[in-house]
Amino acid sequence: MFERWLKKKLKIDKSKGAFYKGVNPFQRWTEIAMIIAFLLLIWFVNNPISWLIGYFLISLSFRAFMEWKYKREEKEYILTLYSMFIYLFVLVIGFYLI
Repeated sequence: MFERWLKKKLKIDKSKGAFYKGVNPFQRWTEIAMIIAFLLLIWFVNNPISWLIGYFLISLSFRAFMEWKYKREEKEYILTLYSMFIYLFVLVIGFYLI
């Protein structure tokens, strides 16, 4: 609900499609490499939840930085940062407090 309000207030286009497309090929390949590295590392660690939280933090921070650097006028980086904090809050509450 807050995200819809934020899109309306910042005048962000809603018709972006179902899947995220990076701002350039470097971002796309870097995010693919991060996903592959995370999936490989998850097999060798004792506490995968902390790695999942770290992955979301790094991945969404990188995405927000790339959107801010290359598409600043579209203001999508604000939504990405908002999503990052919501995801991290839910993960931390869901896995560490329950």
